[in-house]
Amino acid sequence: MDWIRFLQGVGEVAQGTASVMAVRRLLELDDNTAFARIADFVENSGTAEIDAFDGVLLSTATGEINLHDRARLIKFYALFKMLEYMKFNQFRGFPH
Repeated sequence: MDWIRFLQGVGEVAQGTASVMAVRRLLELDDNTAFARIADFVENSGTAEIDAFDGVLLSTATGEINLHDRARLIKFYALFKMLEYMKFNQFRGFPH
């Protein structure tokens, strides 16, 4: 068994689970507090963390069945993409 690849996979699952929990926690906050948390995350995170969060936030927003929560998550995603643009001085596209 390739333990290095296995452990990398475990790390990716753990990071993905943490990102899903972070997105769900945003829904518990008022919009201004959620915006501030997203801004802090983008400012203080590296490229890999931002890329992972991008995918989770987009998939959670598009898959949300509660219309109110979906609208809020899409608003959060739009803000996230603008902050990402400002950090990297370019539009980095959407996750695959």
